[in-house]
Amino acid sequence: MKKEKKNSYKKIILSITVPVLLVLIYIFSAMYSFHQVHKSFYYNNKHLSKNYIEWDELKNNFKDYFNVNFLKEMTNEKEFKELSEFGVLVAGLAGTFVDRIIDTYINPEGLSLLLEKSEKKSDIPKPNFATLIGGILIMEFDDLNSFHVNIENDGEKIPIHFYRFGTKWKVTKIEFPKDIFKDMYPK
Repeated sequence: MKKEKKNSYKKIILSITVPVLLVLIYIFSAMYSFHQVHKSFYYNNKHLSKNYIEWDELKNNFKDYFNVNFLKEMTNEKEFKELSEFGVLVAGLAGTFVDRIIDTYINPEGLSLLLEKSEKKSDIPKPNFATLIGGILIMEFDDLNSFHVNIENDGEKIPIHFYRFGTKWKVTKIEFPKDIFKDMYPK
């Protein structure tokens, strides 16, 4: 009788411990991946960025975002409307140009070059145990397979989206402010 009671306690403890442990592993894997991305930026580490950023998906998301918004901004311009049929050709050439720029800079080497030249590099906090643990405070889970963090830049929030690949999480999308082209091309 005592042995059966002891076994039932073990089963109860095990049935509570295993799910809690799985949840902790799940959350910690997300925190760790976010921290690795943070370290890749701070230390300008190409190896980390290759492992924790899904470059092909990120490129495609950038291209889609910039091409749609660039075309939207161009079609609102008076000069573009005056070009009529040639406007479509100009838009196509501009889209090709944007694709080339994205292919050039949205990769580990391009990111490294941008980080070297960045004036805001000193604004990135040094990665340490506190930033690893503190990462949970700014992570917002979208579902079981994705979360995002909002990074502030000049008072604007820029969401960086992570997607789960097994036990590793990778950056797959970065959202820029909707008025980014208005800042680039003042009217």
